[in-house]
Amino acid sequence: MFVTYENRANPHVRVHRPTCGHLRKNGGEHRYGQGGYVNHPDLARAVAYARATRLPFGFWKSCRPEREQR
Repeated sequence: MFVTYENRANPHVRVHRPTCGHLRKNGGEHRYGQGGYVNHPDLARAVAYARATRLPFGFWKSCRPEREQR
């Protein structure tokens, strides 16, 4: 499972692993209504969703799949 965080006020989407401490920091809620979290069953669907938003997207630094970590 993966989670996307979408922010329209600061336009971007980040893909996170569900165990990411950054997600838990805010309890999976966005305080100001400018962003939101969506759960996805796998990485491919999370990336497809992120691309479909047409916002700049990437992986949160500690959540990149191993093949993309550098």
